[in-house]
Amino acid sequence: MSRLLSLLLLYKNGFDAGKYVSFEEQINNYKAYYYESLRQSSEGWDVNENSYFPFIENFLSMLYMCYKELDKRFAVLHGKRITKKARVEATILNSLTPLSKAEICKILPDVSPTTVEAVLGAMVKDGTIKRIGASRATRYVKV
Repeated sequence: MSRLLSLLLLYKNGFDAGKYVSFEEQINNYKAYYYESLRQSSEGWDVNENSYFPFIENFLSMLYMCYKELDKRFAVLHGKRITKKARVEATILNSLTPLSKAEICKILPDVSPTTVEAVLGAMVKDGTIKRIGASRATRYVKV
């Protein structure tokens, strides 16, 4: 069923995501809550007094988080899609903590690492952000 959900989330507002939002990934990211909801839903099953509410609540929360993630991928401003460059810029400028290129790529999986690198380079050159660290430990932060 979750594979079906992943595929159903592939389209929104007539645009193709390129990479779908994975329901399984959300469960994996919050597996402690998932297993706790299963445990709570199973209490009293042997005497037919269990409640499915904890599991349904968890399921709907995960589904909501998937849709929020999908919304981020299809950011629209004044009826027009925001460019990938603008999305990378907004991601780094709205972050409270320094971000690495890999973290930005994970947040924006439909944006190529080459594009992320080019935007970060231009932002460093403009003085909008600064580079912290070197190599794999490099992070970027708003000036």
